[in-house]
Amino acid sequence: LLMKLTFLTIILSFFISNTYAQQLFAHVNAEQIIAIMPEAATATLAFQEEQQVLQDQKQMMMTEYESQAQEFQINMANMTEIIKNDKLQSLRSLEERIMLFEQSIEQSLSQKYQELMIPISNKIQEAINLVAKEKGYTYVFELTAQQGGLVYTDDAYDITNLVKEKLNLQ
Repeated sequence: LLMKLTFLTIILSFFISNTYAQQLFAHVNAEQIIAIMPEAATATLAFQEEQQVLQDQKQMMMTEYESQAQEFQINMANMTEIIKNDKLQSLRSLEERIMLFEQSIEQSLSQKYQELMIPISNKIQEAINLVAKEKGYTYVFELTAQQGGLVYTDDAYDITNLVKEKLNLQ
């Protein structure tokens, strides 16, 4: 029984080592690719424009709030209690609108970023897939996404330049 178990263990470790020996690993730096993609520059510009439009709108709301608050402080002594309460309510309402607008800015910008970057990410992924299949790689690791998790890389297996070539970015 011990002999059969030892024989089975040897055969099993032979198959496992053969399986791992046939797998090829590579890595890619997607940030480096994105940095030189014309689409990424266009997407960044579109994102910044959207961000500026929203920030300008927020600034207009803040200016309106500051103006109303200053007017309230200047004229508060001459206001009746009903008018004071109405002006305070108006200021609180404007504050709430500004806070809600700030939240919607974050959501809107996040959606815009996704909308702009997903096609770029998909294009890079397609190129990575093509290079990996052409070169016979079983696994490709993204270096920048693995910060801290990937402790060693051999640049001989870096396919970043091959992916750049596939995207005509050289």
